[in-house]
Amino acid sequence: MSDDPRFKPLKEQDGFAIIPDRWKIDYFASAGELSRFFLELKENAKIMGTRCPSCGSLYCWPRSWCHECYVDCEWEEMSPRGGVVVFSRIEINLNDLQQMQPPFIQGSVLLEGARYPIVSFFRDVAFEDMHKGLPVKAVFLPAEERTGRIRDFYFVPE
Repeated sequence: MSDDPRFKPLKEQDGFAIIPDRWKIDYFASAGELSRFFLELKENAKIMGTRCPSCGSLYCWPRSWCHECYVDCEWEEMSPRGGVVVFSRIEINLNDLQQMQPPFIQGSVLLEGARYPIVSFFRDVAFEDMHKGLPVKAVFLPAEERTGRIRDFYFVPE
């Protein structure tokens, strides 16, 4: 029988159907006006956001315009510190390019001053020690390992 999981039968485990499959999607995406976010990750190990000059909202993920005031936003370096909003333990590997092998913890962090949380990975913390509000800080991969993607950094407890 083939090693291709698409041709393997489903398995029942704990009352759930486990269906083997494979996803492989190659694509290119343009970040357009928000390219600076990814360039700063790769080149300078900085998380950049944008601030509305009218209402003061600080967005990270950055936005080119404020969703409240409809005013063009200005770039601002984000604090690398924040608090955990939500988290989950990932038990399966969805692709060969995954930064970490399962199990690992992924979730959202509200960076200091930001209006919305940003999604990333957590390291150096046991799942049992995770909780909403846990103070964390961003740690960047070494320069030679950064690729200009969200995987260029992760969060650790502060």
